[in-house]
Amino acid sequence: MRVRKIACIVLVVMLYAPQAKSQSMDSLMALRDTTLISGEQIDLQLQIANAVSDSNIREALDYANRALKEAEEIGSVRWTAEAKLTIGKIYDYLGVNQEAAEYLMEAFTSFVELKDSVKQANALMNIGNTYFYIGQFEPALKKFSLVSEYGRSLRDTTLIISGLNAIAAVYGNTSKLDSALILLKEAHALSRQFGSLSQEILAYYNMGDVHLYSGRRTQALEVFHDLENYYDLKKNNPKYLSSLYNSMTKAYLEKRNLSMAKQYSGKALNALQENMRITEYREYYLHLYRIDSMEHHPDKALAHYIRYKELNDSLNSASFKERLANLEIYFELQSKENQIERLTLDNQFKDLKIRQKRLTNYGYTVLSLLMLTIVFLVIRSYRKIKEKNRLLEKQKEDLKAAQQQLVQSEKMASIGTLTAGIAHEINNPLNFISGGLTILKELQERFNWEGREDEKQRCSMAIKMAFDGMERSVGIVKALMTFSHRGGSKKVETDLHEIIDHTLMFLNSKISDDIQIVKQYQLKRLVYVFPEKMHQVIMNIIDNAIFAVNTEPSRPKIITISTRMKGGNLVLSFSNSGPHIAEEHLAQLFDPFFTTKDPGQGTGLGLSICYTLVSEHGGEIGAKNTPEGVIFTVTLPVS
Repeated sequence: MRVRKIACIVLVVMLYAPQAKSQSMDSLMALRDTTLISGEQIDLQLQIANAVSDSNIREALDYANRALKEAEEIGSVRWTAEAKLTIGKIYDYLGVNQEAAEYLMEAFTSFVELKDSVKQANALMNIGNTYFYIGQFEPALKKFSLVSEYGRSLRDTTLIISGLNAIAAVYGNTSKLDSALILLKEAHALSRQFGSLSQEILAYYNMGDVHLYSGRRTQALEVFHDLENYYDLKKNNPKYLSSLYNSMTKAYLEKRNLSMAKQYSGKALNALQENMRITEYREYYLHLYRIDSMEHHPDKALAHYIRYKELNDSLNSASFKERLANLEIYFELQSKENQIERLTLDNQFKDLKIRQKRLTNYGYTVLSLLMLTIVFLVIRSYRKIKEKNRLLEKQKEDLKAAQQQLVQSEKMASIGTLTAGIAHEINNPLNFISGGLTILKELQERFNWEGREDEKQRCSMAIKMAFDGMERSVGIVKALMTFSHRGGSKKVETDLHEIIDHTLMFLNSKISDDIQIVKQYQLKRLVYVFPEKMHQVIMNIIDNAIFAVNTEPSRPKIITISTRMKGGNLVLSFSNSGPHIAEEHLAQLFDPFFTTKDPGQGTGLGLSICYTLVSEHGGEIGAKNTPEGVIFTVTLPVS
């Protein structure tokens, strides 16, 4: 069955692959010597395979296979790995996932032995693709994340961009659309800065696909038409033409624009005839099935659906998924087994020598004991390695948390210094204004206003307005000074109600007249807290509450703030009359970058910062739905 499938693929490739070759390909051919087998000649064949992969995939595969055969003949681990990597990439592009995975896994193992990190990352990227194309997103994400880690450790911008694009593609297919857009914008900006047109095109195309799969078809089509009109994909990246036209066909089908859907379906077929991809052929036949169904051609629709199912089943066969799962286990254990093998080989050698001396006395008994020993050592070593990996993962998470905490701490310190300076600079002119108003008031009282009662009343009103404005400015300065006050590494005995009131003053411009703020203060003591951190927590929660109550104008807009003691803990509650939070989102509220707001309205960091700052107090923060809306509760120890 496997041979028949490969033969079918090669036949299609032969029918559709064009024969044009570039001038650079001719210069490579001029250096090719078919009578000589060497590393340089193998390298030339692989360069030729890569050069013709865009125009003649069959010829590229032939060159790569010849390079592999010659590399195995001269026993070169390096060139055998390079050839398998090239073959794996070609199979990956064609959609022959099983062969791609096997060649790429073997290439990765060899590059680990050769300690070639860049090639390891290249192999991982294509291994991730094999999982991605059959919908195995979790293992794909692991591989793509490793590619990003390689890029950061090697300071390789190309690998970083590739990892961002690939991770975003996984997020886009697992309903993490906001996170996908954030990563794609970063990848797009880096690609432009670095001058990588191929990665820029991929990032922009993936943005369009995220819009498409989130129901924003008009925005998706704007992106797709930009790619079609301004990026010249046929010249700069022809491999993505079939993907682009298939996505545009899907968008027009969903918009019920049958004529445009048929037009781009035809363009997708032309692109596939130039650069065949089984995964894109599958999407092409699925779209034909939908077009025929909409045009009421049941016979054609059935034929195209059968073709779609055949391709889909070949890509998602149970045997391939089982084999891929075994390869995944092999991949995870490979580096560990290499170390175990070196330890056990020494023991095997010693035990074999003993067995030879005592074979007549012990026979099969010694062999059985030897095998049991090896199994025991392998199991014990595997458990130790697994435990070490668990500890390393925990240390990695702790390091990330510490880094985030340090960044937030430095940010709050900078803001505190800035606000202290602003408050000080504003306070000085306020003192002058206060003195001047006092003198004016005294002069007003001494002035003879006989016959000028109206002017006296206007002057009194003006002086009162000036005093009111000055008192409001003094209140703002006081609030700034409270926020900027730093207690160092120690908590400060603080009036929590004063912090809440000053925070509400900061947010006064956002609190419209139809929003009712209800204060239920039951706390009757000062508490030890970090004032500037509690100010940030309260501001973020109230800001979210204001946004929530404004989402449904028809409902009463009520925000209730309460404080009380419960046992030895301070309980600070913020309830709002906004809509309920979806149950599946409650567990993710405090995750970094998680947000249900539209793009551009929120970063998804506010509540995660609150979680960190409350944790620094040794407290807890949580949220739940109530019959009236939603309530956030902060619990802090005060002892």
